[in-house]
Amino acid sequence: MNSSITKRLVKVKQAATYIGVSAWKIRKLIQQGLIPYIPGDGATAPWLIDIRDLDAYIDSQKVSFR
Repeated sequence: MNSSITKRLVKVKQAATYIGVSAWKIRKLIQQGLIPYIPGDGATAPWLIDIRDLDAYIDSQKVSFR
């Protein structure tokens, strides 16, 4: 039996890679309250980010020309 589990919570660097920005940008977005986080272990991952929240952030930033 081969089961594959996709991570729902990612660290800052993984979140940055996911949406194509720097880790500093992710930290800034968290500090501005634009991306929610879950407290991590503090040492290696102070913040964990839900992939669904990253998707919601991306959707909220979309613009189109009229």
